[in-house]
Formats: sequence, C-alpha cells, structure tokens
Amino acid sequence: MSLALAAAMGPVLAQSVPEVENFDSAKVIAGIAIAHEDCAALERKDTAIWVEAGGASTCMRYYAAGLAPAPGPNPVTMIWLNGDVLGPKGNNARKRQSGFGPTEMVALERRLSVRFNVPAIFLGRSGTYGSAGKHFTMRGRPVEAALVDAALTGLRKRYAISAFALGGHSGGGTLVAEMLGRRNDLRCAVISSGASAYRAYLEARGLLKAGEKLTRFDPYAVLEKIPADPKRRIFVIGDPRETNVPFSAQQLYFEGLTARGHAAWLVPLERARDDRHHDLVDFGELADGMCAAGKSTEAIIAALRALPSPPPRLSN
Repeated sequence: MSLALAAAMGPVLAQSVPEVENFDSAKVIAGIAIAHEDCAALERKDTAIWVEAGGASTCMRYYAAGLAPAPGPNPVTMIWLNGDVLGPKGNNARKRQSGFGPTEMVALERRLSVRFNVPAIFLGRSGTYGSAGKHFTMRGRPVEAALVDAALTGLRKRYAISAFALGGHSGGGTLVAEMLGRRNDLRCAVISSGASAYRAYLEARGLLKAGEKLTRFDPYAVLEKIPADPKRRIFVIGDPRETNVPFSAQQLYFEGLTARGHAAWLVPLERARDDRHHDLVDFGELADGMCAAGKSTEAIIAALRALPSPPPRLSN
C-alpha cells in the first residue's frame, strides 16, 4: 500500500502512521536499539510506547487501526502478539522480517478493524516487528512478560481501552496465557499453538529433564493466579498433529483452566499446512476478532472449522 493511499483512507481507521522503510532482518538477529528520544518521535505517530518493567526500559512498536484517538474511549480492542521470529541461525528472522515493514502492518490492522468492526492492534514483541530488544535472548523470559504487561497497561491508559481481546500465536500465545494470570481486563484470550504449559512442552520434546530448573516463565505453573471472570472467554487452538508444541501440552493447560472453573474451549483443528503442523495464525486471529466483536462461542468455533485454507502471510 502506498503512503498516498494510506493517507486517503483517513485518520478514522488508523492511528499508526505508515513508514516507507522495511524491517531489517539483520537488526532482528543482532538486536534492535531505539533511543528514548527516538521512541518519543514514534509515540507522536501512534506507533510506539516507551515502557519500563522487569528491570528494563525499552521502546515497543505497535500498529493500530480503528481506535478512537486519545483520550478514547475504546470499550474493547483486539490485540495480537506474534510468534517467535528468530532461530539460533536467524533463518526465521529472514523469513518473517524481510520485504515488508510498518506500512504493511498498519494496512493489516486496518483490514482487521474493518472486518470485525473493532479497533485492532498488533504489538511487536521485544526485538521483532520494529520493537527494541534482542529477541533470541529475551523471548519467553520473565522480562519479556513484564514488558508486554507494561505495554498493555500503557496502551490502555493512552486510548482509554476498557478491555482487551488478547490473542497470540506460538510464543505470543504463551504470553497470552501468562497475561491471564497478571491482568483482569481480558474480555477474550486466544492461544494459537502456544506453549501455555511450558515445562510440559519442553519435557515432551526432550529439551528439559524432570526437575531441571526452568529459566522461562510457565503459565501452567501460575494457573491459580488467574482471576475469576464469568464474562471472559478463553480459546486454546491447536493442531493434534503438531510436532513443535505437542498438542498434549496445550490440552494440559486447557484442562488446568476448566478444573479451576474458567470458561475455556479447546479447539483441535487439523488445518496447519506447514511441516510441523504449527501455523494456525489466521485461525487464532479469526477467533480473536470474532470474540472481540461479541460473537457467540458456537459461531466462533463454526467459523474456525469452516475457514478456507489461508494463503501465505507475511506476519505471524
């Protein structure tokens, strides 16, 4: 989408200002640095927020559309947390962070906002999609969860958001599960192929021995911290054939939710087309938008099962 077309669409459907330059996969691998004053300039374009949490200070990028401009109000906003984009050799970064940039991300959120008739935000995790940080060393660590939590609080204050429909894929889904134990403003929580029972996931893959210390956060270990909320709906979406995040670990987390009386639904979908049967981003995004729009649980599950196979996408 050209900047001229973006401008023609007007400010009503987008707060974030598109930018010409693309994401740089080399910076994602090496780590992204954004000075406080540079972040302030991005904040004035409604595409970044400076947060301090977990002993860290950083600039987190977001791409928003359909929000009533500050000071709001915005009753319910759908928000998405991306999956990991960086393997040890950077292969995923080159796949996920090349050939597009903020302009395409703003356009994506505009389409979602129009499609579901709710405000839509994509929040880039540390070191990804323009957010500062080194993704490979921060992903899944307590500091990342603290920063995401702080960013959500900051966005809520900036736009007077009353509640979030928070969705995420893979590592982003793990963060969604973690936020359930930290926040009381989630109207919906959608976990797509997420390692929400993180220790169980690692042990099932032979990546962690029983009793070995876990350096990352594990949402399953803090299920007791999730506040009771009869209005909140939680969707755990996974492909039973998955070889990356075993479906058994996803089911374990779901069972932990229902055992504690939370309104949750496990949605098995043999629809992921990648070799690991992991990529269900479009399905999670659909559930998040429909839940934000107040659609019934039955309608959401039916739509997930009926969704045609999605085309390849840039973001995750």
